[in-house]
Amino acid sequence: MDSLLKNDFTSFHQLPISNLNIRQDTILPYFELEDVNTVLTLSPTKDSGTAKYANPNNLEITIIDYDTFLTSLSHRFRQGKSRCDAIVYTQNKSYFLLNELKNRNIVDENAFEEVLSGAISQMLKTLKLMKSVPSIDVFINTFIQKRCCYCNKKSNNPSAMIDAPNAFNRLNILVPDGIEMMHIEINALGFQLFQYTGLQTIKLN
Repeated sequence: MDSLLKNDFTSFHQLPISNLNIRQDTILPYFELEDVNTVLTLSPTKDSGTAKYANPNNLEITIIDYDTFLTSLSHRFRQGKSRCDAIVYTQNKSYFLLNELKNRNIVDENAFEEVLSGAISQMLKTLKLMKSVPSIDVFINTFIQKRCCYCNKKSNNPSAMIDAPNAFNRLNILVPDGIEMMHIEINALGFQLFQYTGLQTIKLN
């Protein structure tokens, strides 16, 4: 995917080929992703990051710093183009995920909807832009499970989303594997939409 972005994506949009280092690989059974000063970092330490990944079968996983890649392109091209933070996929073609990382305190339902809507918009625009490149579209379509994953480091109040007691941090117990949401445009592109907050974990089984 890094080669497709640096070569095919740039060529398709008539941009200079990129030689930026945007790829990390891991087989760790557990890791977390964090956006630190616009740099995507991977850590095996629990509660250190925003997106939490369980990889119990030690699958070969590639992580692409998509935000850094798009930010490196010309100002004219990237102007007005929202983008997610990371692309995560397994080499065995089982999972292809877009990650949008947030660290926001959600104080009420309106604030929750605003942050969530913005994150979904970033992932949808990323997805449309990538799939506009034929070779990238073909690559993405080879994966079995495809998800857009909104990840917030802070725990949300479950009462805003599901029928549960009004208590923070309960989501980690009630639905530890995240919450799937319907989204017409994202679903039409062959992707599922999930949100993960607090200790909720993306499991790559």
